[in-house]
Amino acid sequence: MEKSQLTYIKNILLPCVFYSGITGILTACLIFLFKLAASKTARLSADIFAYVRENPAFLPVVIIGAAVLGLIMTLIIRFSPGCKGGGIPTSILLLRGLISFTWLKSIFLLFPAALLSYLGGIPLGTEGPAVQMGTAVGKGTVRMFAKKHLAWERFIMTGGASAGFAAATGAPLTAIFFSFEEAHRRFSPTLFITSAVSAVTSTAFMQLLCPLAGLSPALFHFSAETELLPLIYTFAAIFTGLMCGFIGAAFTKIYDLVHRFVDSKLTRLSPASKIVTVFVSTALIGYFSQGFLGTGESIIEGIFEGHAAWKLLVIYFCVRAIITIVANNIGITGGLFVPMLCFGAIIGALCAKLMIAVGILPQEHYNITVIIGICAFLAATSRTPIMATVFSIEAFGCTQNLIPVMAGITVAYITIETIGIHDFTDIVMDSKLKRLHKGKADKIVDRSFTVAEDAFAVGKQIRDILWPPECTVLSVKKQPSTHHHSKTGISAGDILELHYHTYDDCETVKNIEAILGKQ
Repeated sequence: MEKSQLTYIKNILLPCVFYSGITGILTACLIFLFKLAASKTARLSADIFAYVRENPAFLPVVIIGAAVLGLIMTLIIRFSPGCKGGGIPTSILLLRGLISFTWLKSIFLLFPAALLSYLGGIPLGTEGPAVQMGTAVGKGTVRMFAKKHLAWERFIMTGGASAGFAAATGAPLTAIFFSFEEAHRRFSPTLFITSAVSAVTSTAFMQLLCPLAGLSPALFHFSAETELLPLIYTFAAIFTGLMCGFIGAAFTKIYDLVHRFVDSKLTRLSPASKIVTVFVSTALIGYFSQGFLGTGESIIEGIFEGHAAWKLLVIYFCVRAIITIVANNIGITGGLFVPMLCFGAIIGALCAKLMIAVGILPQEHYNITVIIGICAFLAATSRTPIMATVFSIEAFGCTQNLIPVMAGITVAYITIETIGIHDFTDIVMDSKLKRLHKGKADKIVDRSFTVAEDAFAVGKQIRDILWPPECTVLSVKKQPSTHHHSKTGISAGDILELHYHTYDDCETVKNIEAILGKQ
């Protein structure tokens, strides 16, 4: 075996498989407990609100209880700011190396913080906290097993995020594409290995654990049967995609306006007052209908069964959108993935009902139109068309209807791109970074680094390394003694000229030395 192959196996393949496998197993065990607790908490919340609707005299008790939940949430966020808001935007910032966190504290506090949201009926999902907990598990794995090679941290954290996504949704392929298309917006073989091993391992263990507690490893607990949509009805997919694009743009614009309002006009209000207000308001709204509460999975199930009238769907969309947008901007713990699927299902159902009522679409194509709405709205709001396409196959088995689904996704994506609105994940991340760097001086640095003998970078290609944020490799000067090994990638003794933009030069140099070795 050639030296280059041994170097690849020792420095890349084995660490990827070993650390990612451990991360996948640990994440699956954690998310299994989380899903079990979340399902029981959501059921308890529904029972409480159902009882209060039958016995209105207990409404004041629920209001007081909601206020208490808000106060506890405030204390958790104050102690661990990483628990604030959506878990996926926070995880992406962590995976890109833009912020840091304490992994153990995040695991222990994210769990109860999310359960408080579900108990209060806040319409946020479980996948955001699951992704963030998986990210924390990935960091913990490296800190426990690879202290000498901390450059593996962001790779294995990516694997943990994929494992958390896969465990929460039962969609490992979608989780892998999440790491490429949304988390890093780049592809490399090393990222693929870490994401794939963690996601597959996590999914396998979830399939073993969930039946023991009567849970389903899949996101949805129903079968959405679909008929083959003939090409002559492709206009239904195009129309639904167009509506998802326009409504997605409006949704994102409203999200941005609320975000700016909260950041500029409500700064004088204490976090406790804002969070308590959202919890109490949600409790009051939830008194009128259970459809305004919860993650939205029950609404999606009801839509496929055809129970909801179009007027009710419009009300659900408007009320849930307001609560979700405000709750996420205020910083309440929870995810946005499942709520986005719920909004997409409502749009798809409304489009289908309209076309069926007009007489241009047969009733048997109602379900596939709903699925197109789900995937098209997801692609439009998160800018992840490939991930949405893969999700349609994993979650709904849309192999025979892949062309109309892709048509709807493409139209929605082109529509919102043409309008030119940023997705709300970027909006949240930009805001967090501005607050983090407020008042700090930045500088641009050009510096040379020499690759150490046992450095993490040895044997790896430049593209396969997660460099610090806004760091560019300008040139690589090969040493004569190592020049004949250039095809293996970076070699010990090579001199790299780096260009980077930083707010903390010491921290950036520390991250670079974790990759290239002590200077």
